[in-house]
Amino acid sequence: MLHENSHLNESVGKKGALDGIRVLDVSRALAGPYCTMLLGDMGADVIKIEMPGTGDESRYWGPPFATYMSTNRNKRSVEADLHTEEGRRLFFDLVRTADVVVENFRPGTMKRFGLDYAAVAAVKPDIVYVSISAYGQTGPMSHRPGIDLMVQAISGLMSTTGAPDGPAYKAGGPIADIVGGFSAVMSVMASLMERRETGKGRYIDIAMLDAVLMVLNQQIVTYTSTQKPYPRTGNAHPLMAPYESFAGSDREFVMAVTNEKAWKAFVSLSEFSHMPENPLYRSQVERNINRIAMVEEIRAIFATNTADYWLSELDKRGIPSEPILTLAEVVKLPHVLERGSLMEIEYPPNSGVMTTIPGMPWKDVAAPKVFRNPPGLGQHTQEVLTELYGEDTKAS
Repeated sequence: MLHENSHLNESVGKKGALDGIRVLDVSRALAGPYCTMLLGDMGADVIKIEMPGTGDESRYWGPPFATYMSTNRNKRSVEADLHTEEGRRLFFDLVRTADVVVENFRPGTMKRFGLDYAAVAAVKPDIVYVSISAYGQTGPMSHRPGIDLMVQAISGLMSTTGAPDGPAYKAGGPIADIVGGFSAVMSVMASLMERRETGKGRYIDIAMLDAVLMVLNQQIVTYTSTQKPYPRTGNAHPLMAPYESFAGSDREFVMAVTNEKAWKAFVSLSEFSHMPENPLYRSQVERNINRIAMVEEIRAIFATNTADYWLSELDKRGIPSEPILTLAEVVKLPHVLERGSLMEIEYPPNSGVMTTIPGMPWKDVAAPKVFRNPPGLGQHTQEVLTELYGEDTKAS
């Protein structure tokens, strides 16, 4: 059963940190919508502008349309064709009421529409305008089409992921999109704080590639300081051992021995008490050099008992260790449920079909409750037009 505060309710919501801030979301797929969803979670009024009849392409990825459901809560959907004068007029009328614009088209697209930062700032000088793209608005690759997989490849992330003797792998989740979206949120928050002091807006250029390079800061610094290729080590750590995944007689788990204190605690288990006698394991450096032989020895011992047994013994000694859970196990994990880390949404609207998704990562009792399910295409067009133009306005 989910935490009592995790169910979305269209009629419930406290004021959040961004209450009174309006965001125009002209993005689709993942990085942009993820950014604007988090801004909506903080209380911003997010208006998602979508192409009539089709909308955000992620609406049709599926079933079960997981991408759209997971990145579009706390938004209102308005249909507007930005290829037309009428659609652009509505866009600029909304801009006059907005504080933030977020778009993630390929660089140059918004300028062709006549909706780029220069055009928007001419109408609303204090606007915070964010462009999210794979490679950024400048540089020799800026024109190239790019999505999460391409960025994971060219950033070097895939080259560091996988077994030493196997192929490169992408991360299990769309990390380039997610960290690109998070980077945009941080930039928006900082720009809004600056605007409060200066009254000036700002243009923000977010490249997913730049964001992933920040994720790889340890790997890049290791390479640039040694000029040696960063090794692909699977689940192991290139500088510490034992630090990787293991298996009991029934399932896998992970364990990390990060210093001499932890090593002494580890070898206090009777099954490993003979290991300090081996001169190859005397120090962290020697254990790392002789990692393969040491890990084989440890694996053979771990295989003699269950993962729960070893996790219990490791936990008693303060050694970091956890089971490798499936998603089916994660969504039932008591800790996750107690913290309200998951929440339920209804989608499609008024369908009675409930789906569990990740909730807000911050926990603040004063924060707003999630109050809007992901909207149907154009669900709020009439509502927003009425706010802009008055009660007699009808959506075409």
